[in-house]
Amino acid sequence: MGKQVYNIGLNASMLDDHPTGVGVYTANLSNSLSGLYSTISNRNLLVFSPTNNRLHRDVSIVRIPRILKSSRYGKLASASRFLWNLFGLPVQSRKCDVLLSTTTHANIWLKNQIVTIHDLISLRYRNISSHQRFYFTHYLPRLVKNARKIIAVSEATKADIVSFLGCAEDRIEVVYNGYDKNVFCDKSGAGDRVGMKYGFKDYFFAIGPTYPHKNFDRLIEAYFLMGPEIQDKHPLVIAGGLKPYLDEVISMVAQKGLSGKVHFLGYVPENDLPDLYRAAVCLVFPSLHEGFGFPLVEAMACACPVLASSVSSMPEVCGDAAVYFDPLSAEDISNKMNLVSRDPDKREQLKSKGLQRCKLFSWELTAQRVKDIIETNLI
Repeated sequence: MGKQVYNIGLNASMLDDHPTGVGVYTANLSNSLSGLYSTISNRNLLVFSPTNNRLHRDVSIVRIPRILKSSRYGKLASASRFLWNLFGLPVQSRKCDVLLSTTTHANIWLKNQIVTIHDLISLRYRNISSHQRFYFTHYLPRLVKNARKIIAVSEATKADIVSFLGCAEDRIEVVYNGYDKNVFCDKSGAGDRVGMKYGFKDYFFAIGPTYPHKNFDRLIEAYFLMGPEIQDKHPLVIAGGLKPYLDEVISMVAQKGLSGKVHFLGYVPENDLPDLYRAAVCLVFPSLHEGFGFPLVEAMACACPVLASSVSSMPEVCGDAAVYFDPLSAEDISNKMNLVSRDPDKREQLKSKGLQRCKLFSWELTAQRVKDIIETNLI
């Protein structure tokens, strides 16, 4: 009698042509898991995706409706994704022995799912979109209850899952995210390239004023407290962000008289981001809560000193490779920015520790841990 063949489905319905955050996670995990399973003859890994963008050629893709891609179809994509996970996923994955969902987009009824939860921001803060809050309040608890296993991307997220959703700790496995070592690494010449393209040098760098819990209003207040002497020497450069919170931050900058000293880059191409890290005085990461915090690891890998909030997953990710501040105190944030900007020895120490710390994270390690969880849940 021949050995049994197992089909493993990977729900990549969140994957888009221009992935960010969970999309980056999904693409990298799909590629790394495919590499691991390609050497095992009695395992078939099937990736259910609306696109092949960012996926390697050896990934076995099962195409799902293109309308699920958010960058092209917006809110219609969100509604379509919800319906596909309810009705399309059970049909297309009917031959799968286990299903891995790389996000909370999954099926409420299926019992053979392993579900990944990145954060519970929508339950923590009421200013996240109402439809997300409804999903997390009414749909996610049932999903978690029926899932075979839950993957959390940090101990902080695991604690939230236990607290907000009442899930037993022994049903949750913590698996840290990775990062792209080929993109985010220590290289020389970054300052020249950033100066030529963006016109900045010796700047504080911050990323992603998307929602109020990112705490950029307090960062602006902290920068204001530093005074003209530091501001003239070290501009504040902010990448990314989403309306309407980004507009609020821009308005605050104008009210504080900082328009010539705080600069908003908008969307930054991924190829530019490593140089922006490398040429910065430091990354300032003021968030009140993070499931993991990709920029922290990316900055450490690029030898960029890190200043971060002392709460949630930030100390868990950075360890002793960051200077921490109280995110509720603009004065403390300002003092720590001042400290690092004036102390080149401290910056070199943070760079060295960061380059060591980031070795704890890789997509290969993430995929191996996820593979182990899949294998123990094959029935």
